[in-house]
Amino acid sequence: MTTVYLIRHAEAEGNVYRRCHGQYDSLLTERAYQQLPYLADRFEDVPLDAIYASDLYRARHTAKAIADRKGMKVHVRPVLREIAMGEWEDKTWAILPREAPEQYAKWQTRPWECEVPGGERVLDTGDRVLGGLRQLAREWDGKSIAVVSHGSAIRGILCRVLGYEPEQIGQVGWGDNTCVAKFEFDGDTIRPIYWNDASHLPEDLSTFAKIGWTNSRGVPMSVQAWFRPYNPESAEDRALLIGFAREFYRNAYGSTDMLDEDAWMADTDAMAAKHDRAVTIGMVEDQPVALVRMNVCDESEPEIGKVGSFVISEDYRGTGLSGQILGQAISVYRALGKDYLCAYVAKNNARAHGFYDKYGFHNQGEVMKPEGLHDKMVKKIKVESVAEESEDFIWEG
Repeated sequence: MTTVYLIRHAEAEGNVYRRCHGQYDSLLTERAYQQLPYLADRFEDVPLDAIYASDLYRARHTAKAIADRKGMKVHVRPVLREIAMGEWEDKTWAILPREAPEQYAKWQTRPWECEVPGGERVLDTGDRVLGGLRQLAREWDGKSIAVVSHGSAIRGILCRVLGYEPEQIGQVGWGDNTCVAKFEFDGDTIRPIYWNDASHLPEDLSTFAKIGWTNSRGVPMSVQAWFRPYNPESAEDRALLIGFAREFYRNAYGSTDMLDEDAWMADTDAMAAKHDRAVTIGMVEDQPVALVRMNVCDESEPEIGKVGSFVISEDYRGTGLSGQILGQAISVYRALGKDYLCAYVAKNNARAHGFYDKYGFHNQGEVMKPEGLHDKMVKKIKVESVAEESEDFIWEG
C-alpha cells in the first residue's frame, strides 16, 4: 500500500487576477508565501519518502516549501500538470462569456462536456494525472509520498476516486489553495481518506475567504473585469481617457494643474500604436471602470516594462479590481518578454504606495519627474523554467 498526499498549489496569479491559467505558467502571490509555512508545518511530522510536483512554477514551488523543511528535493513530472485550456489560456474569465458564450456556459454548467479548442476536458485531465499518481504509487510501493498538482486536475481525480458520475462533479467542489487530500493506493484500489482539507490555514490566509469565493464550488462572487483596447479613432474613448487622466492626477498629485491633456493623449496614442494591448479599458459588463495604460514606448531599461497609469473609477475601488488591472499589465509585459514591472509612484500618494506594497513591489529609490519626486517601485514578473532552477528540482520528464 502507498499513501499519497495530493496537494493543491498555493495561491497563484490566476486565482487573484481572475485569469484562466491552466498550463499557462505563472507565479505565486504574496499571500502564497504566507500560506506556505502553514503547509510546511502540517507536514513537518508526517513521514514522506518523496515529494513530487507538476513542472509548473506554482506547483513545484509549493512542493519546495515542504521539501525545504525536510531537507529533501522535489521531483518534477509534467504528467501532473493542470488542465490545458487551449485558446482560453491567460484570458480574463470575464471576457469568455462574450467571446465564447456557448462554451463558457457549458464550462459553468456541464464542465465535463467542455473542451476548449486546443485544450482538454476536466475528466480527461483527472484521468491523466490519476494515471501519473498510479505510476508513482507503484514506484513507491509501501511508502508515503506528497504530490502537488492543480485545482481542476484534483477535481477530476476526486470525481473518479469517489465514484461519481460526470454529472455529479459539482458535488466534489473546489479545494482552497494548499488544500490536502489523502489517498491509500492498494493495487487497483484507491481509498480516499479525506480531501479538500485546508484546515492548516488561518481564515485570513484563505484564498476563498479573501477574494469572495463563498461557496464550496468556488464560485467567485466579487466583481470581475474584462479589458478592451482603447480606440484612438473613437471620440467617446478619447473623452473617457481624459476623464481617467484627470482622476489619476487628482489621486496622485491632488489636482489636475500639472496635467497637459494634449501631451498626455499624444503619449497615449503612441503607446496604443506600438502595441494593441498597451492601453486597455477595464469593463464590468458594459460599463468602463478602469484604465490600464502601459508605457511600451519607454525602452530605456529593456528588461523592465513601465506602467504609465493605473486608474480605477471611485465607485469600484475596494471591489477586487486592483489585482485584475495588475494582472492585465503583467499579461502584456510577460508576453513581451519583460522580467520586471515598474511604476513611478508620487512620494505622497499613500493609496498607491499601499497598492504596490500589497502586490510585492519593492522600492528601488527616488526619481525626479516633472510632477515632483517619485519612488521607483519594481516587481519581478519573470517565471523561471525548471531548467533555470535545475539545482532545486529533479526533472523526471
